[in-house]
Amino acid sequence: MASQLAVRIIEAVRLLHRMGYAGLRVVPGMNASGTAWRIVIFNVTEWDNASQFGAPFEPRESCLYSTAANDVFNNHIQFPSDVSCTTVAEAILAEMPSLQRTALSATGNEEYVRWYAQLASQVHGLSDLPIAHADYFDNTEGWAIGWGSRQRIPHPPTYIAMAEEAPN
Repeated sequence: MASQLAVRIIEAVRLLHRMGYAGLRVVPGMNASGTAWRIVIFNVTEWDNASQFGAPFEPRESCLYSTAANDVFNNHIQFPSDVSCTTVAEAILAEMPSLQRTALSATGNEEYVRWYAQLASQVHGLSDLPIAHADYFDNTEGWAIGWGSRQRIPHPPTYIAMAEEAPN
């Protein structure tokens, strides 16, 4: 049986959003040769508005995965090929201890969470994995749903940090 870890990661982020961890974002893409899908999962509070994808490759806490790594998540967690999205969600929380449950309206990520639900509903198997970037990939029409497919989803909403209330 082929590993379903990549699909379970997409489902796990959706599950965590529903559980109140609305600060999670992902940036999926293909490696330079186009042979391996990869993803970075990060906390939106580390977003860098100067960058198209924020700064997900340099956060204090993040989770990484590449299909080239088979079933090894975040460079050290070995999952079975039939791992559940719940187990992946638990691993994400363990790897990102500063991630907190937050009211959706307080994250500045509300539109993204709704957008992500639409994205996740289109991922049914490995051939449907989302692609935000790759060498020789034109993302002007949005993210691809499936490598080499013509199916697109619009770009995710831009993150705008919520202003913290000043103390009285």
